[in-house]
Order: sequence, then structure tokens, then C-alpha cells
Amino acid sequence: MSVTEELIRGLELTLTGMVTVFVLLVFMVLVIQGMSKLAHHLQPPKRQQPLYQHDASSGALDPTLVSAIGAAIHRYRNNRR
Repeated sequence: MSVTEELIRGLELTLTGMVTVFVLLVFMVLVIQGMSKLAHHLQPPKRQQPLYQHDASSGALDPTLVSAIGAAIHRYRNNRR
């Protein structure tokens, strides 16, 4: 076997391996996407409940929430300068 034949055989083997890996990865992505769609179809994701529920009808504000918002605004304005 000459050097040229060995190089051609090596390139063929490399190309075959790369195409095989690419096809398997594309197949895996398609299967995962299909499973995700099926899972969402069978059981849709639940909506997250808000961490803080404010009773707007009472008109009272939580003082810790007001102070946290005030501190965040103050910090934002100081960091912008």
C-alpha cells in the first residue's frame, strides 16, 4: 500500500466517522425535541405562583416591601453615576 492510498483511506475513514456522528447528533436532537413536545402535550407546565401576594383591596402596603423597593432605587441611582 502506497502513502497516497493510505492517506485516501484515512480521509475516507475520517469523513465516514464525522458523518456518522453528525447524523446521530441530529437524530438525538430531533428525538429530544419530540419527547419535549409530547411531554408538554400530555401535561402542560404549571404556572408559578408569585412569591409575594399583595391584597390590593386593603390599600395597606407592607413596610418591608416599601423599604426594599426604596433601597433598590437608591442603589440603582447611585450606581448609575
